[in-house]
Amino acid sequence: MKPTGQTSLHEASGGARIAAWLAHAHRTPSVAEEEWDARRVAMLPLGRRFDAVRIPAEVVHAGLGTDNRDAVGALLSTMLGGGPVIQDSDTVYALVAPGQAEKWAAPTGSYRWRGWLTVPRPDQLAEPGVHWLTEMSRPGRLCDLDAVARVAARGFTALSEGRV
Repeated sequence: MKPTGQTSLHEASGGARIAAWLAHAHRTPSVAEEEWDARRVAMLPLGRRFDAVRIPAEVVHAGLGTDNRDAVGALLSTMLGGGPVIQDSDTVYALVAPGQAEKWAAPTGSYRWRGWLTVPRPDQLAEPGVHWLTEMSRPGRLCDLDAVARVAARGFTALSEGRV
């Protein structure tokens, strides 16, 4: 049951196709939809539709040269080929195509292909809580893994050299 006054995911403007694509990562898509309606986040399994690269937000900010939320979102959108990025407190998750773990070679961040990820509703674009830093632009559009590695490596280098 959704909280009073809250729009259901399917009533929200633009996002029903994206929500359906994301929900189908779950073996029972209706469970994901119910979780989004009730809590604005759903636990989705990694490895079916997407994997995730987990990077500390501090590393991302150092790699981009800013911690301004709007600037970070715009820069990531450009640098990661328009792929979706989730922010959960001080951690950023770039969603990437599944099955690329062996290709992850950045000095920081971790590639996650097993387990579950807390995924916000497609229309959850701001804090508080887990939200899209860079929203999914269309179903199936994911971040380029090499681009994610470049951002992580740039941030790691900036932090290790004390440039931030």
